[in-house]
Amino acid sequence: MTIRALHLRAELAEMPRLADWVAAQAPGLGLTERQLYAIQLCLEEVVANLVMHARPATARGISVTVRIEPAPLRVTVEDDALPFDLTVAAPAGPPPSLEAATPGGLGLGLVTAYTTAREYRAEAGRNRLVLHFG
Repeated sequence: MTIRALHLRAELAEMPRLADWVAAQAPGLGLTERQLYAIQLCLEEVVANLVMHARPATARGISVTVRIEPAPLRVTVEDDALPFDLTVAAPAGPPPSLEAATPGGLGLGLVTAYTTAREYRAEAGRNRLVLHFG
């Protein structure tokens, strides 16, 4: 089994590099268009949230590692921010009206909708989120 990995700095400037890398992996992994879209969307949500909201556990900042494993199709995001278990957070519900809607806050719902399972573990100063795709 081939595992592909990418190391990122926790900066928004890294987001295009992440998207390009995932797209470049698609042919070698035999990803369908739907799988590619789901992986890119979920990674964008997870990594952008790390960049914008996570607090580093150490003074050196946050580093992010993304791995894709083909069978079963899993994507792993590891970081060295303070622990946050995405799998126990409740997705936000829809706003009661268009006027009450605000930008953001729907990413967890998207990740939940596009994955078949999610696992989280914090150990040895690293957070590990595994997203399963059907």
